[in-house]
Amino acid sequence: MTGDSDYSNLGSIPLTPPPQYYQHLALNIQPEHLEGSQYVFAGDEKKKRSLSDIMFFGIGSSYISGLAAGGLWGFFEHTRTFDASSKLLRRNHCLNSITKRGTFVGNSLAVLALFYTASTGCIGKLRDKDDIWNDIGGGAVTGGLYKSTKGIGTFSKFVGIGAIGGLLLNLANGTFEQGSSYASETISETYEDLFERR
Repeated sequence: MTGDSDYSNLGSIPLTPPPQYYQHLALNIQPEHLEGSQYVFAGDEKKKRSLSDIMFFGIGSSYISGLAAGGLWGFFEHTRTFDASSKLLRRNHCLNSITKRGTFVGNSLAVLALFYTASTGCIGKLRDKDDIWNDIGGGAVTGGLYKSTKGIGTFSKFVGIGAIGGLLLNLANGTFEQGSSYASETISETYEDLFERR
């Protein structure tokens, strides 16, 4: 019949067209153009994350980590303290233990992260510098606020513990982002700033 399509050779048509049919769709990008700066504008590499970005990441990651750690704590507490034979009671007790400990640890770590990131950022703004002393000071402020109602002795002890924690956090974060040489270089530079340049 005139005008009808012939579908007899439909199975022999290749599904993938030859390269010449879609060469015009290829992007003309040279490989060497992809090896330059990862920033869109030339001055972007000098820009740093804002305080709100740092706080958002720190508080969120601390809360999620606290939920996971507290959930594990609650689960092990459930297996150690519950001995009833009912499956329904066992399931409820397990869920109650996980949610109780998970939210407690998650909220506690999130509040500490809020204190730490806010105090570190404020100290950096006041000093107009971005170095390890911001983290040490932020950790000291966090430790002091955490135990500020427990007396001067406990307050002083946790100020020192917080300062050491801020130092360790800085070294761990710097090592993760910049490599294993960060810790030794930062400690040597800090030592020179304290003793050799006076």
